[in-house]
Amino acid sequence: MRIVESWWNGWRVRMGRRLALGLLAALSSAACGSLPRTNYYTLRLPPPPDTRDPQVNVVLGIEPFRATGVLRDDRIVFYESPTELHFYEYHRWSADPATMLTDLVARRLVQRAVFLEVRRLPAREPVDYILRARVLSFEEVDYAAGVKGRVALEMTLVRSRDRRTLWSETRQAESAAEGKGVTAVVNALDAASARLLDELLPVLVAQVERDLPQGSQPSPP
Repeated sequence: MRIVESWWNGWRVRMGRRLALGLLAALSSAACGSLPRTNYYTLRLPPPPDTRDPQVNVVLGIEPFRATGVLRDDRIVFYESPTELHFYEYHRWSADPATMLTDLVARRLVQRAVFLEVRRLPAREPVDYILRARVLSFEEVDYAAGVKGRVALEMTLVRSRDRRTLWSETRQAESAAEGKGVTAVVNALDAASARLLDELLPVLVAQVERDLPQGSQPSPP
């Protein structure tokens, strides 16, 4: 009797384990089959720079841009009201917004061929000026009239030799989404980023030129 009871108990345990494993596998298979595909997006980068002589004989260093906590995430953010925000779980950036904008600014400055060299910091070689920035906004806005992309940056220029802040400015740009869906929002954020940098980067260059000794400044065209 004890042998039969022992066999029966063992059989129940084995069957219970098999059923549990089978159920887990079925649930995992169903879950994997129903998950939507994750889509990744990035900003448009400028074309390779032309071969031109630099306008100023100085080296600019760019520190990695900082960002608010919400923007240290690769998920695309959207606001349904000024105080209610959400994330797209399956629509993400190729990198967080601060990293993308750091790369975009560096590429744009290289393409302009203004500086002798543009270096990403930290770097072993010294630099003449340091550009710092903080990403304040990089999101879809739904609560205003129509859907739009909003980008805001705070930029600061520091002279390396004495750590003096020469310039600091905060600007914001918005662009309406043309069409529907996340792709239209990504295009709007790309356009807002381009507009914002078209405003800020010439001011940055002008601040460096103003700080240079008179003999080092570029000749007028």
